[in-house]
Amino acid sequence: MTEIFSSVDFSKAKAAAQGETRTRADGITYKKMGRKWIVVARPEGAPRKTEGEITSEAWQRSGDFYIAAITETEVGEIVEDALQNMGIADYEALVDKIKNESADTAQEIFQNVASQVRSVPGIPWEQQLALDNLGRSLRVLRDHFSTKPKVALKVKVTSKKGREYYKYRKEVDLPAIKPKVLMVAQKRMAGWTVTGPLETKHIKGMLKNRSAKLVAGKIDARKPWVLPKKKEDIDWSYRGDSLLIRVKQVRGVKERTRATAKVEIKVPYAYVKAFLLNQIESKRTANYFIFRIERSEGYLDFLKRAGA
Repeated sequence: MTEIFSSVDFSKAKAAAQGETRTRADGITYKKMGRKWIVVARPEGAPRKTEGEITSEAWQRSGDFYIAAITETEVGEIVEDALQNMGIADYEALVDKIKNESADTAQEIFQNVASQVRSVPGIPWEQQLALDNLGRSLRVLRDHFSTKPKVALKVKVTSKKGREYYKYRKEVDLPAIKPKVLMVAQKRMAGWTVTGPLETKHIKGMLKNRSAKLVAGKIDARKPWVLPKKKEDIDWSYRGDSLLIRVKQVRGVKERTRATAKVEIKVPYAYVKAFLLNQIESKRTANYFIFRIERSEGYLDFLKRAGA
């Protein structure tokens, strides 16, 4: 495991300031974070930290901030009492709560504690220091240990006339995704919101950026596109990063229809849940895929990287 050094290891003279960086003879650069020195850069060719090392460092760094929040000022007792009133008896309990509840939990904890700290007369700078340390602790835990998305109150939809607007969706939790990730996903979909009508201009844009593939027939700009209705027209991989759907254009042949064009589209995970909820008529089919995708390795990894 990567060794974490104290300031004494680097200098026996002046104590290092928070955020200060120093490079050792082996070329590894460290940054002062709380009471620890954390690796921030390694020379080319140096071994990378394992996932276990990264997790351990995050756990220790957050723990240092937590201890500072409850011990370095007289306000610490109020912070500790506020946490215990929420059922958080110690640091381990705090970590478990962040791990097992939504990403909003860290913010809710901070706001609750801050409200109680500020309601009691005290020295302003001590209150600010305690809350700053608690906030840093919660931020590290949220970024490294939270695996569940925030609860979204609104979802973007498109009306039949093509007008986009937001509406509340109380019964379903949609993942909160970083704006940059959403922008990339929107570009891959060539402007298709996945909640509104699919048009030929979207298909052509996705074919151009290789988010879609024409597998049969010839595209007719005058014909509408038929979205998937059966499980056979939807596919995904346990370790993948998108949902594969098959769409088509058809023409009537007596009492039957015949596909004149078939296209496969990769819907990125940033949009996949919104697509399933809004475009799949069968709730059973939509829930079937949502249940399995949300528990897949690929989707969980996506949320860790892209969750807001």
